[in-house]
Amino acid sequence: MASTILASSPPLRQGPAPFFMLWALLTGAYAVWLMAFWPGVLGEDSVAILQEVQNPDAFRSGKTVVWYYFVKWLYGWTGRVEVPVGSALVLCAGMLARILAWCWTQRLHKTLLFGLLAIALAPHMVYFMGTLYPDGLFAVASAALLFEVWLCVQRRAASSASLLMVAVALPFAAFLRPNGLVFLAPVVIACWWLDARSRLWTLIIVSVWSAAVFAGSQVHKSTTQETQFPLAAFETAGFLQKRAMNELWALYPHMNDPWVLQKPKVSPASVEALSRKHPIEKIQQYRDPAYWDMLVFHPDGPQLGALSDMDKQTVVREFWTYNLWQNLPDFIASRVNVFVSAALAQGGFPASSYATNVLPRVSSQSSYRLWHLDQLEHFLKKVHAKSYAWRWLLWTPWLGFMLLAWASIRGMRRADAGLLLISIPMIIQWGGVFVFSIAGEYRYLLPFFTLPLVMLPAIAKGYPPTHLDTRTQANVPRAAQGALLVTAP
Repeated sequence: MASTILASSPPLRQGPAPFFMLWALLTGAYAVWLMAFWPGVLGEDSVAILQEVQNPDAFRSGKTVVWYYFVKWLYGWTGRVEVPVGSALVLCAGMLARILAWCWTQRLHKTLLFGLLAIALAPHMVYFMGTLYPDGLFAVASAALLFEVWLCVQRRAASSASLLMVAVALPFAAFLRPNGLVFLAPVVIACWWLDARSRLWTLIIVSVWSAAVFAGSQVHKSTTQETQFPLAAFETAGFLQKRAMNELWALYPHMNDPWVLQKPKVSPASVEALSRKHPIEKIQQYRDPAYWDMLVFHPDGPQLGALSDMDKQTVVREFWTYNLWQNLPDFIASRVNVFVSAALAQGGFPASSYATNVLPRVSSQSSYRLWHLDQLEHFLKKVHAKSYAWRWLLWTPWLGFMLLAWASIRGMRRADAGLLLISIPMIIQWGGVFVFSIAGEYRYLLPFFTLPLVMLPAIAKGYPPTHLDTRTQANVPRAAQGALLVTAP
């Protein structure tokens, strides 16, 4: 793949024109989409954040303080849902245009077309960016931030455009979701390779945004979703599921050695804590292999989220000290099942018409389908339905996974700081989703769908190597060395 997108001629010098052209193109396309699905796609998470904005003293959505203030400033003062949705689309268009414009100026035209058509204008990607959820904005911002980190390390300096993009992308990449904090590290570490001016401005940007988020969290105490209890409760409920083979062994205990069935699969303390409000049979009834939502949100379910803090602590403690080790194969199988369900885009998102259910529940001045573009909406729905039918191929982040593996291996072999700084945070993200995800939601892996926007330019400008040592130069024809030096930072 890499050989088809390499640049062997000098970069184009066209100033900001490509960026503004691409930004206008993407903004126009997203605006048409938003007009068709006005005021945007809304779901239950949208209801939660809107209710928190409207009544911050009595309600918490479980989202971060950055997402709260983003919606508060854009919806709270206008009462119109389309304002935060449209603003997110404009921001995403700008961050995507920056990467694509750079590809244009570097003559990476195939990379540009792929990024534009397969990612920036992909039907489901536009859908996610136009939904009042933080996931689309987070995925684009993380790609934009990592791209600037790689580019600045390659150049050993941060241009004004890079500094501006870091300032725009950083709050959404690092603070929009709890797992985004890992993206602070590559930005700070990258300063080691930057010149004094670039280092100073980068650290100022990081410091200002960190201080602003900290101050905001003191003014408004957001409560993000717990990490350990959902995992412990979801997996312990899975360990409690009835299995025909276990029942057979109970009928014929001589089939196993005595010590095989001697210890219970789940500790009595866990059973007692989980069954405090509802019997274990109800937990078994509402446990879905790929979603924990039924255990918490179903009105007739066990509603494990209502357990006392003491019972939650018991479930977590018993999971890490006993239940996990008695059921390690089942735990790993469950992790694979949830992760692959997400990677194959099994989890969906709110219906395009679900706003009719949301708007009456909030004090919004937005109108549903204000522009009445019925034919355009019907056409876009057909495009989305076709894309959905092939989601296991068109939506899945497998290309991002493969490029991440390439960057990690190449970065370690060649001690390439740029590649390591963009790959290690994404490896941590991958591991976090695999270990702690309690729902097979595709949106959790959306940053890996946008990751090729970072990795493909890194491949194009890093293969063959940009810094040739003596042995490499001796084996490369003189004419080829001239083409390679064009890509040096």
